[in-house]
Amino acid sequence: MKTVGFLCLGFFLFAAARAQVQTIVFVCEHGSAKSVIAATYFNKLAKEKNIPWQAVSRGTHPDSEISPKTKKLLLEDDLLDTSFIPKKLTQDDVDTTRQVILFCSLPQTIQGKGKTSHWEVNAVNDDFQKLRSDIVSRIAPLVDSLAKH
Repeated sequence: MKTVGFLCLGFFLFAAARAQVQTIVFVCEHGSAKSVIAATYFNKLAKEKNIPWQAVSRGTHPDSEISPKTKKLLLEDDLLDTSFIPKKLTQDDVDTTRQVILFCSLPQTIQGKGKTSHWEVNAVNDDFQKLRSDIVSRIAPLVDSLAKH
């Protein structure tokens, strides 16, 4: 009987460890547009797929608030977090995450530790609908690949 209890406890601990939420960090220069859009849609898709991942947005030189066009875009999709304030990327952000996706260069003061990848996307003529489409087209396969692990 003790063996069965031990196995149940072991399975529970394994399941709890497996369900631990992992973090991915999206970084753009101002932390107010590309990284916010990426983190927001990543979190939406991760929730829909029920995977234990969350995304955060950071800036290398953050603005004091998200851009008006980003606000409008997220509001249209009912995804605007009105309490969100852009935050500066720190070494601790990199140290405590599994992956960092950059829309800009990593500051020289931050060590990427092999966790970084770079995504090229552009808001041509400030077309944020296209920007969102470009970002989501990269996020969907990323979320799908994380769901398989």
